[in-house]
Amino acid sequence: MDFCLTFNCNGKVNLNDWELDKNGLFSRGEVEKVLYPQDECLSSEKNIQLFNYTVPFTTALLDLKHFNKCMNMQLKILSRHETYNQVLSSKADDIDFYYVRCIISEFILYIRIYLNSIKGNYQSLQVINENIEEEFNELFVIIKHFLERIHNIPDTTFHYAPSKLGNQCTQPEYHMYHMHIELRWFFISLMYTKHIYSQYSIENHLDEFENVQAMIINDLIYISLKIFETMPLTQIQQKTPYNCTCIRELWLMLQIFIDSLSDRMKSKSFWEYINECINRLLNRNVSNNNKDFLTLCKNSELFCLWIVHHLSLLYGYNSDGIYLGSKCSRIRPNYEQVERILKTYISKGGKDGERDEIDEELCIMIPLLNTIVTNWWHPQVSIISLLWDCFHKRLDEPFLLQVSGPWTLSVEKKTTMDLLKQVKDRITNTECIKESSYGMFLRLLGSFLRINYNNNDTKHWNQIKGRIYSKFSKGKVEEFSTTGLYNFLSLFLTLAVTADTTNVCSVMLDLLPLSKEYNNENGKKHNLIWKGKLTVLLLYNDLKLNLANIASLYINTVNIICCRKDDTSRIMMNNFIDVFSTILSSTNIGLGKYLLFSGWIDRYLLECSNKMVGTLMKVLINVFESCIYLAKTSNTGDVEQMLDALWCYVASRVRQLVFDPALTNVHFEDISKLAVLFTLEALKNPATAKKYKHSATTLFQHFASSVIVKDIRITRHYLTLILKQDQAIQDLKKEIKNFDTIIIQAWIKCSIIGHDTNRNEIKVLQNYILQLEDIQKIFETSNDIQEFQNNDESILMFIMHSMKKRSTLKTEQERIQYDIKWRLYFNHLEKWILLPIMEETKDSELALWIYRCIGTLILCTSIMLYSKNQPNNIFKTLLNKTILSVEHNFLKNLGKKTFSMILLGMETLNVKSDISLQVLIRDLFDQYMPFLIIPTTNANTFKVSDSLLKCFKDAKADYIRLILEILMTNFFNVSNDNMMHKHFYLVMILLQNLLKDEINYACHIVESIIVICTSYIIGCYVKVHDHHPHKQQTIDFINNIIRNRYYKENNSLQDKFYNIISSSVKKSLIINQHNTFELLRSILPISTEMVQFLSPELEYTLNDLEIHRRPNAASFRYCWNQLRNLMKSNMTNH
Repeated sequence: MDFCLTFNCNGKVNLNDWELDKNGLFSRGEVEKVLYPQDECLSSEKNIQLFNYTVPFTTALLDLKHFNKCMNMQLKILSRHETYNQVLSSKADDIDFYYVRCIISEFILYIRIYLNSIKGNYQSLQVINENIEEEFNELFVIIKHFLERIHNIPDTTFHYAPSKLGNQCTQPEYHMYHMHIELRWFFISLMYTKHIYSQYSIENHLDEFENVQAMIINDLIYISLKIFETMPLTQIQQKTPYNCTCIRELWLMLQIFIDSLSDRMKSKSFWEYINECINRLLNRNVSNNNKDFLTLCKNSELFCLWIVHHLSLLYGYNSDGIYLGSKCSRIRPNYEQVERILKTYISKGGKDGERDEIDEELCIMIPLLNTIVTNWWHPQVSIISLLWDCFHKRLDEPFLLQVSGPWTLSVEKKTTMDLLKQVKDRITNTECIKESSYGMFLRLLGSFLRINYNNNDTKHWNQIKGRIYSKFSKGKVEEFSTTGLYNFLSLFLTLAVTADTTNVCSVMLDLLPLSKEYNNENGKKHNLIWKGKLTVLLLYNDLKLNLANIASLYINTVNIICCRKDDTSRIMMNNFIDVFSTILSSTNIGLGKYLLFSGWIDRYLLECSNKMVGTLMKVLINVFESCIYLAKTSNTGDVEQMLDALWCYVASRVRQLVFDPALTNVHFEDISKLAVLFTLEALKNPATAKKYKHSATTLFQHFASSVIVKDIRITRHYLTLILKQDQAIQDLKKEIKNFDTIIIQAWIKCSIIGHDTNRNEIKVLQNYILQLEDIQKIFETSNDIQEFQNNDESILMFIMHSMKKRSTLKTEQERIQYDIKWRLYFNHLEKWILLPIMEETKDSELALWIYRCIGTLILCTSIMLYSKNQPNNIFKTLLNKTILSVEHNFLKNLGKKTFSMILLGMETLNVKSDISLQVLIRDLFDQYMPFLIIPTTNANTFKVSDSLLKCFKDAKADYIRLILEILMTNFFNVSNDNMMHKHFYLVMILLQNLLKDEINYACHIVESIIVICTSYIIGCYVKVHDHHPHKQQTIDFINNIIRNRYYKENNSLQDKFYNIISSSVKKSLIINQHNTFELLRSILPISTEMVQFLSPELEYTLNDLEIHRRPNAASFRYCWNQLRNLMKSNMTNH
């Protein structure tokens, strides 16, 4: 039999390690052996060694007095090391302190085993040794005396005495301290064993025995108190009252032992011993001069709760030492004591916040309570009620705004969803280190209700709500600061999440002030109030509660604040939209959700930010699609009510959204989707649409063909979605006779101003129109169709093939009908074609593309667009809007690039007989000459645009003659003040350029210039003043003609030029004789032959003047003589 039983220390206690040492007293069955001793029959021949004496087992107890002295001597050896002594420590190596512990434990266990062996023969022992009782008492006194010395041990010993080395540790203090632990158990177990076999039953010795147990409990609490006093508040939750594993094991042994005796003998329970001890702490008078160690505790309430908490966790061990936690059947609550602790705490300043570190203390106390109240003990509201007393007067303190971690966001920045999520996360999150004291209370409250609230048993809930509701009134809530409101909302949301949601929300809404009564000073506060109210909507949605009873409270407020433009209203509306979108994001559209729709939608979509429009539009689309899906699967009233709300509050605003370019630029797809949904719904239920003054026809025409749709992407996306619905196409065709024409018009519009935005969607439109017979007829072969389908510039091919198709038509009537249909395709073109072009985008690729399309359209189909009988025909309006725009001068840079296409396109028209077209040509040159002929870096030279020159390269002779005539008649006139048209100089540069670069132009151009322009140019020459630039330009003009290759090689051209010069000189002599001779003198160096050719005519005129004695005859003679002398001189030099 092993008589050496000692604790085996594993060092400091790990909070999460509940495994007991296999070599410890508990694991070796010490408690069970004491409570349920086994019969042992000992042989008289068996010996035992006690304190190095070998004695017979059956008679050793007769010499108890001697062995008492031996034990006392060994205890004194250990007691010498209660405090550190250098001399003793130097001699400690000679002593085996563990052996000392072993021989003491062997002696006590021998006595206990001996008493168990003789059982009812204890009186016989007294007969043999009549002093046995005194000797036992002496033994108990020795043990008590040693145990009382626990108070002599320095506090530091309690911290460093534990060792992971266990009993192999050689430190004297370790063994001295562990002897204290072991001897306390041996003392109780020996006293219990002796009394159960004594003459009088243990009931007669119960008071004495209970006093011993109380003494040992007090000693253990004293040790815990010494540990507690050295710990900072922040470490209390991470530390236990057990400075080593042996202390925890002893606490467990005492707990099981005492509770077993209590059940068996109706003696005091373990909690009663604990409570008696800590009550002395709670009731202590600090001014008392009593030196009791319990009066020294500075924070008795916190210590008491700490020790109760950890001793409660020991109840998780079963009788076999296996830790089952909260599922263990041994668990016994101690509510009475916890309530007393909290009441004491409240009475000492916990209620009014008078304690210096109240929140730090509560941050420790509440998690301790949370564990045992919610998970270990049967539910009881009293703890929550007492904790509530610590907070309800201090709700204006920033509990929830002081914490670190994910919820440090300011109240203003927290969304409604954040508020609710924080409440839910607080309850479910077991990590509470970074939470405030009030937050921990809310977690405890929420956890308690979540576990114990039941619709059928509302006892606990009724108690809690009675305690909480009674502390609030409407006036008190209104006086709260923003911080107080935040705490108030967090409290009620915690209740709502875990208990009677409807009741809590109703009370909270009644207590909160009206959300629409705010100003700049209290805006932040009312914004928080509004968020709090919105959380009710989220809760109702989460729990699938009907909104019918509360929706009107919100809509009345929203209808008011959506009309305000201050920052508070804007933020409140944003918060409402976030909640609105959350509620309506699910496929469930019932539960009165349609009641959230009202006039606010129309107003809000008109004035809110782009971001919020996007959020709201996506919600509306989701709701609409859910209605359509549910309508197919189940015909419920919820669908009808929701659709009715959409028609009433959304349809009209969606139609108007297309007017706002800034809005549609971002949300065009959402607008298109909503438009399609309304159109399709109008086809299915025309009566409902008509009820709100809509129809499928008006909706389709509005989004597909209305010129007021600013963003072509809306039309494109809208039609793409429509054309995917075969049944919708058939239904729309029945309602809209020109459906196909609208699609063609839309494709043209998308191809021009929506080029390169989304080719896939444009392809959808293109594929549809290719199925139409009128479009197929335009293309001659299947290869043409294939090329049209695959070309990225299909609109240009469409225009060119249309021109070819017209040329194949045989009769004028066919061409007239063809032109009418063509003009229908491009109807209102001028109203939308410039929509994407602004001054800042004039150089974009899209702007260039649009003008390329305009140029191609006029070049190829001007004859189809123009109608002489219609003053405002497409051709003219398009030209005036895009090319000849007076309002937008920046368009000239684009127009000049298509100038040749425009001018050449007009060639097919009967310009000669149409004065209005001639005016257009005049205006074209008038506006574009400065853009087509520009000075180079060399100030004396000019660059003529290729676009202008191309007109003369590609146009026919008659058309060129007509252009030159228009230029001459409009630009070469001299006013009464001898001023010419501002662009005459540029026209002269053009003519010079054509004459010089003759190799690139046909001969008829030179001929036309000679025949049409010469007389105008000379006529202006003789009218302008002496230093006018036109004079030099005229000389250059004549020089360029004479040098022109075509002129040199063609005698006919020379004759024509000479004759025109002769005729012009003859006329000019009558107008201005001086300037005419000046011209002739200037021509002389260029062409003496020309002057010689004119000489006979000049002499004839001179003779006529002299015969009739004209006044200017003398001057004429003088000028002629000068000219003749110059000719002779010139001929002599050559």
